[in-house]
Amino acid sequence: MKRIITIIITFLALSCAMMAQTPVESLAESYDGQIGVKVIVADGATMSFARPYIRKSPMGSLADNVEAVTILSLKKAPENVQGEFLARLRRTMKSYQFYGKETGEDGNIVEIYGSPIKNEAVHELVVYNPDNHVLFSIRGTYPVTELKKLEPKKQ
Repeated sequence: MKRIITIIITFLALSCAMMAQTPVESLAESYDGQIGVKVIVADGATMSFARPYIRKSPMGSLADNVEAVTILSLKKAPENVQGEFLARLRRTMKSYQFYGKETGEDGNIVEIYGSPIKNEAVHELVVYNPDNHVLFSIRGTYPVTELKKLEPKKQ
């Protein structure tokens, strides 16, 4: 009987750990269902559809490391919702490292953040496009050495 209870408790603990969300993922999902807001989450089997797009991006070399992607679009949301989101995002991002601003694929400037480094790796990258009101949370294990290879070459 003790063995069965131990197995059940272990299973529940692992299930909770696997379902744990990052602060940015929680923020994004809190806007799901609001007018003009789209939230898309790709994880597990759906990552097989998302990885080809990641491979075509500047992060292509790390596509196999991506475990989950959350995309939040507030492009069609009312301005007050966009403003509230931005204020909450800025508070949330205080616990992340700011990596800088880069030109995104659409030519707009995007802000890039990463979760604090643990065991020589970053476990979440966050890209925010303030012009389009779109946020990407890209969760996985990204060794710092591999992330440095993605930095644009300074001339």
